[in-house]
Amino acid sequence: MKNLITTIVILLNTLAVYSQEQTYNVNFFKNVEFPNVITIEYENLKLNGHGMHTEGISKLFVCGLYLYERSDDPIKIIYDDHMKMIELIITSNQFQSDKSIKEIKEVHDKNMDHIKSGQLDDMVDNIKKYEGIIPQNLISIDKRFRSYFKEANKGKVQENEVQIKLFLATFNEVIKIGDHIRITFLENKILISRNGEHQSEIEGKEFQKIVLNTFIGNHAFNQTLKDDLLKSNL
Repeated sequence: MKNLITTIVILLNTLAVYSQEQTYNVNFFKNVEFPNVITIEYENLKLNGHGMHTEGISKLFVCGLYLYERSDDPIKIIYDDHMKMIELIITSNQFQSDKSIKEIKEVHDKNMDHIKSGQLDDMVDNIKKYEGIIPQNLISIDKRFRSYFKEANKGKVQENEVQIKLFLATFNEVIKIGDHIRITFLENKILISRNGEHQSEIEGKEFQKIVLNTFIGNHAFNQTLKDDLLKSNL
């Protein structure tokens, strides 16, 4: 009976995470406004800080860190068992999974054939489907996040390959500007959703540390973003 009650509570908490998703608008300057508080199942998570990640001239994503209690101490945040959340908003459609990059390049090659054969209607349909994504400037989400995880955790991620694949699967379908990835940290697992739809449930405290280290650990992949997420004085 105790196990059944525990299972029901976990299920209700999971449903609550997905039923109260935010929607975000990306403005002309690729900026996003984050709410100061997100309430999930009577839990008020406060915006601790928010920032952006850019590569070259491309702003790839912005994200906000939400905590039960604001803090500028990354160790405390990483090891605290309270619910916490990272809201990640895509701000460039050039940031794509390896799967999507392959599809986009194949469609681009077909478009070249359509131009030669005069089948312009098919070409226009393909352009609309991929919203004008330029195949020459694509950045691999898979390669970047694998690099981020490895760099931030001193290479100690080999034993977490299954969890990493589950995490990356969130981005498999073609990314669009404004796509909202919610990463929710519960007691011993991570829930990931995309635009309000469940993507994966990843068990294990160790992988939680890997993800949090990546954003706010001693060797975070982007120190400026880390500092922004830890402002805590909003």
